[in-house]
Amino acid sequence: MFFKHFLGEHGFHQLSIARLDSPPPASQLWLLDAGYAPAEALSEFITQCGEQTPIALVNIAEGEAEWLVDKHPIINGVFYSNATREQLLAGIQVLLEGGDWLPRPLMERLLGQLRQMRQVSANKASLTLREREILSLASKGLSNAEIAAQLNLSPHTIKSHVHNLLRKIGASNRAEAAFLLRNHLDWPEPCNA
Repeated sequence: MFFKHFLGEHGFHQLSIARLDSPPPASQLWLLDAGYAPAEALSEFITQCGEQTPIALVNIAEGEAEWLVDKHPIINGVFYSNATREQLLAGIQVLLEGGDWLPRPLMERLLGQLRQMRQVSANKASLTLREREILSLASKGLSNAEIAAQLNLSPHTIKSHVHNLLRKIGASNRAEAAFLLRNHLDWPEPCNA
């Protein structure tokens, strides 16, 4: 009711309140109040909404917002629980005009991920066929010794390949490398072997 009263006062044309357990009606903007629903319920609702209507999370904790934005990149706006009225009004106006509104820490994290993905994409092509093969096996949880046995190589050779591929893609360990390249482990294109 706060949103209905507050936003109606500030010249927003029409505001409807809906429950998350019903199908989403047509809307110009969805404001999902995280203070009244668990993140899982919000996630299910966002999945039903589709990509045509802008979606903003309001009254949400930083960790929940990060999880939902990672899971649903279609989210256009995030207003943490400590957002001021001015931020809320300015953000809603931007969203209604087709823009995005994200808190600075979240935006910085997303930009960092984008930069890292671009770096990984550029470095992916520089991995040798053997490094790609080893990373693919490592991503399945195999140890260096198990990879060595499967490829008929020594564990020291596997360790050397792992060290080189980590350096090339800027990862600090095998798990991070596998995560960064999770969508590229099958590599249909030729490599620089």
